[in-house]
Amino acid sequence: MNAIPLIRARYLHAFSAAAEKVGLRALMLCQDLKIPEGVLENAEALHPASQLFAFAGQAARLTGRIDLGLAAGRTKLDNHGVFGAQVARSSTLKRTLETFCAEAQHEYSRAVFWLGQRGETHWFCRGPIDGPPDERRQVELYLVELMLQTVRTKVGQRWYPSEILLQSEERDRLRNAESLSSVDVRFGCSVLAIPVPRTILSRSVPRSTCESSTSVGATRVTESETPATDFVGSLRQIVETYLSSGHPRIEELAEATDTSVRTLQRRLAAVGLSYSQVVDEVRLRKAVPLLKDPNMLITDIAFGLGYLHPAHFSRAFRRWAGVSPSEYRADVLTC
Repeated sequence: MNAIPLIRARYLHAFSAAAEKVGLRALMLCQDLKIPEGVLENAEALHPASQLFAFAGQAARLTGRIDLGLAAGRTKLDNHGVFGAQVARSSTLKRTLETFCAEAQHEYSRAVFWLGQRGETHWFCRGPIDGPPDERRQVELYLVELMLQTVRTKVGQRWYPSEILLQSEERDRLRNAESLSSVDVRFGCSVLAIPVPRTILSRSVPRSTCESSTSVGATRVTESETPATDFVGSLRQIVETYLSSGHPRIEELAEATDTSVRTLQRRLAAVGLSYSQVVDEVRLRKAVPLLKDPNMLITDIAFGLGYLHPAHFSRAFRRWAGVSPSEYRADVLTC
């Protein structure tokens, strides 16, 4: 079964900040779109990409800013967490672009980037972008800014390409946007692409500069934190994000994944699982590192994971781990 497309919450944060600057109450729009507050609390959290697309399209429409994605995309590469750190610390521009392409799927499970070549020019490319046209346009504009910034980490902030290929259809107001007004923009293309002359691919910055600007948060994302490639795995990751806003109801998860409750239950039943089993498994896996902290009360852990009573947590944990939470803690702390 196909995985649910997931994306890091940092991109919703960026669109939210850009929308707030032009007068939109982003939190209210999130509530209208039924995006839980927990998505706005952790930039590294994974949530359904459809939520970001819907927010971006609606925010652009409500603010009248057809170029809202460009404003959102001016978020510095340094603010893109582990992904940004991995990209920025690469030694040369060519290596920077190769790292970007390789690491992008840790940010969005359906991201497809590559570095192609035609004659003396390399092309920094993004494959077809999902979603309705208005939503897709805003995400593409964000990517334009992010891709330009990535090149500029090695060649300077004043660099502009000779042209940009966009998948979006032509709009006069878009052509005149600040980031696009000084380049030849070709609309309606099959890919988003930026030409990078071969002569600048070897550009680099001093190693000390790379290391000092990316020393914080540069640890590689672990496999468990990357977007899952299967349906159940991606559902578990959504549940984990939703847990920070309370116990996630199956109706919420069905809506977030653009499906019905019955379809969600049927897909889980096909692999021998129920929704409650998935939620319990996510809760209990989250409980393990918390139980290793002797300063956290088991009661607080239970309530923090959405259990209505500590006894419910204890019974569920015993079924999963074979021991009670207190026994597990005692064993861990005496090792």
